[in-house]
Amino acid sequence: MGAGPPGGRAGGKKMIFKPPPSPDRWRGLAAALGLILLDAIVVRVILNRSVDGLSFLLVLWIPCSLLVIALLAYRTWGAFTLEYWVDRDAVTLVWGPTRQIVPIGQIERVLVGAGASPREPFRPWHWPYPHRQRVTCAGLGVVNSYATRPLADQIILQTPRESYGLSPRDADGFMDALQTRYALGVARPLHAELRRPPLWTWPLWHDRAALVLVGAGLLGLLLLFGALCFRFPGLSSDLPLHFNVNGMPDRIAAKSGLFALPVIGLLAWSVNLVAGITLYRRELRSAAYLLWAGAVVVDGIAGLALFNLMRW
Repeated sequence: MGAGPPGGRAGGKKMIFKPPPSPDRWRGLAAALGLILLDAIVVRVILNRSVDGLSFLLVLWIPCSLLVIALLAYRTWGAFTLEYWVDRDAVTLVWGPTRQIVPIGQIERVLVGAGASPREPFRPWHWPYPHRQRVTCAGLGVVNSYATRPLADQIILQTPRESYGLSPRDADGFMDALQTRYALGVARPLHAELRRPPLWTWPLWHDRAALVLVGAGLLGLLLLFGALCFRFPGLSSDLPLHFNVNGMPDRIAAKSGLFALPVIGLLAWSVNLVAGITLYRRELRSAAYLLWAGAVVVDGIAGLALFNLMRW
């Protein structure tokens, strides 16, 4: 192969090809940095205003925006790292921390410039790099696209399960490398697989009962903090926070003391979440469920106490 074709380089038996660069990677980076700057402004606004419903909504904005930033960061990372490895046994599609293995022995057909178009419309969560997505096409079925160019301009690797779309900058060099490795024959039989970081493969992400319990505890916390924040401006500056055995108030304190109740719920949810995950990973799922359910119960008790105190 000599020094390797332009756009790829010889790395032993493996050759590496890059896609044509896309400005979307810089746009994704700029969008993520813009959201971080906006979050800093929101935090400053929160610190300089009194507690009310709007301050709660502003606080709620922060974790929501962090999720969007995480998605942008992931796709932007993938945009900067996208490349194709070709060796004797497989074509490996590199996207951020993931590795999609396409065994050469399973490639039934290679289509160049098939002119296909996806049936699905554009989705906002596919940006940046909107061509990195799984789509359905007439005549091709499911195409898992790892490309910077539209589907009509991609190289399609068809396998029995699904097809894969690529857009190497040096398409001719990629095809030559693929044909050369195919002619050599497979040295190690491989299975098509998507290799991901261990955290992404936790069974917990597919356990509906666990997700419902953890989500219910989080929803309870949001209700506690939200109800208190919206009600806070209308409360008396001093409130009874404790009662004796006869039901008479025996401790009067500032209304800010009411936040102790949702904070207790937050601490219970956080501790039980971590402890439950630890038990879950040790295959003690029933114990984990009990801990997460316990956090929901704590939210309920704290909520009853909070709503009772806010009536005063």
